[in-house]
Amino acid sequence: MSIAAIILASDAGEDFPSPKYTTDINGVPMLRRTVERSLSWDVAERVVVLGADADSVEADIEDLDITTIEDPEWEEGLAAPIRAALDLISRDRSVTHVVVARGDQPSLSPEVVDSLIEHAISSEADVTIPKYRFDRGWPLVVGQGLWSRLLGMEGDYDLHTVVSMHAGAIEEVWFDHLAPPVLQTFGDLRRIGR
Repeated sequence: MSIAAIILASDAGEDFPSPKYTTDINGVPMLRRTVERSLSWDVAERVVVLGADADSVEADIEDLDITTIEDPEWEEGLAAPIRAALDLISRDRSVTHVVVARGDQPSLSPEVVDSLIEHAISSEADVTIPKYRFDRGWPLVVGQGLWSRLLGMEGDYDLHTVVSMHAGAIEEVWFDHLAPPVLQTFGDLRRIGR
């Protein structure tokens, strides 16, 4: 039994003056900061899914111990990069869970991810989700039982809604702090004072 991580970094973002994932966060490109933090997660493999501006984004992380794939259908929405990553990961029969994380959440702590993984392994839940104070957030740990459903989905959707509709059991792990910010728009960067 092993766990893999999917880091979603395929969207173009909103109103970024340059490629979103190459945007400087205190001297380090956004995606590089996220992936460097993931290197301490207790996972066997990290798959980073690229889309918009893939060549320039990949240049920032090509020296790291990860697998990168480019999703040619990234403009479809969230379903496409998840399908691309699960298609690759599901070929390894030893992988039982995937951590689905966002490349635009560079301040996600490894302790949060490891706690989610620990709960996912010890529970019978299909999905393990962080609850930051009172809101569900990212990343999610998804068991094999939902992979076929995610592989069959199309379009843009909210992953939390999909797992709420299709998971037999959801485990929430509570954290006594706010969720690490997701930097979806250029305005989000101004709010965190990068």
